[in-house]
Parts: sequence; C-alpha cells; structure tokens
Amino acid sequence: MFQLLIFQPLYNLLAIFLNLFRGELGWAVLILAALIRFAIWPWYHRAMENQKKMAKLQPKIKEIQNKYKKDPMKANQEVMRIFQEEKVSLGGSFLFLFFQITIFLVLFIFFNQAISSDWSPFLYSFIKLSTEINYLFLGLVDLKTPSLILAIISASLNFALTFTQPSTGQNKMMMLAPPFIILLFYQRFPAVIILYWIGFSLANILQELVIKFRKREGIILENDKTK
Repeated sequence: MFQLLIFQPLYNLLAIFLNLFRGELGWAVLILAALIRFAIWPWYHRAMENQKKMAKLQPKIKEIQNKYKKDPMKANQEVMRIFQEEKVSLGGSFLFLFFQITIFLVLFIFFNQAISSDWSPFLYSFIKLSTEINYLFLGLVDLKTPSLILAIISASLNFALTFTQPSTGQNKMMMLAPPFIILLFYQRFPAVIILYWIGFSLANILQELVIKFRKREGIILENDKTK
C-alpha cells in the first residue's frame, strides 16, 4: 500500500519532469521539492502566523512568569488564558515541523530506492521515460553519492531562513536541527536527498519574499490612502 499510494505516484511525477528536462534528475527533483513546498503552503502560513503571535506574546509571558514565580500553576493558567484569547495553537507549529520531517524521511526512503532500482515496474501504462536518467547534476555532482558542497549550501540556506522567521528560541533550534543533521552526517545521505532539501528551502525563501513584498505593498497603499 505504501508503494502504491506514495512511491508509485512519485515515480510517475518525476518521470514527467524527467521527460521535460531531458533526463536531468537534478532539475526534476528541484521541481518536485518546489511543488511539495507550495502544496503545504496553507498549513505553513497558519504555522507562521501562530509563530508571530507567540513571538509577540513573549514579553507578556515573561512578565507573568516573573509575577507568579512562587505559584507556577497560576502562571501556567494565566499563560494558557492569554493563548486562548489570542487564539494561539500550542501544537500547530510543532505538528507542522513533524509533518515536514515525516515527508523528508519518506522521501529519503524513496530516493534511496529510486537511485538503485529500475523505474519501469512503477510507471503507469500511459507514462514512459523518453530518455535515460542523468544522475550527474550540472555535470558536477553525482546524485547517487554524498556531497559536502550541497550539504553546506543546504545548511546555510536553512540557517538564514530560520532567523528571518518569527519564532521562539526553542522552535528555532527544532527548525535548524534537520539541515544540520544532514550537514554533520552528510556521508550517509545521497546528494539527491540534499538537493531536494535545497529545492524545498529555495521555494520557502521565495514564498517569504512574496509575503514581505505583499506586506510592503499593502503598507504603501495604506499610507497613500491616509494622505
């Protein structure tokens, strides 16, 4: 069932992209990563809005904790009351992060299988690979083997991205964990996995830029109306 419902559609989707990019697996993986990132955009947007609320509430939370130092139960009750008033979901961001890690683990298994097996048994009857698969990305990186360069790029992108997002210190550490695990243990990851994570991060950065641009345009329009 796992192969049928998850892996087989992924094989066929990648086969379509491979046909478009003349067998270049690297570009097909980048497009797949971007599609997955855009597909979970609504959930991501809600998680980031939740993070913004929590970041804004941190001064109030610290104030409550200082006020009720001798009564931790009362402090927790007051914090929970604020969260309810501001409609903050405590588990939303953690669930989203867990979901992303789950996707990554599934794709880790999938890509390890894809780079070492014949695709033909997984392709639908109406989809054919019109060319051989090229595992050499940009003529430099063998996607079947580990790549320190891609691991460094991936960690750098995620480091920069994490510190541009509103979140508490604990959440930042959780968001930084996956890319730095990849960097530390890159020799256990084929480059195709790391390239997927880079594509995912680039799509994330693009979305962040679009959000900031829209907010900036909205502020300019509001200022123009008030003049």
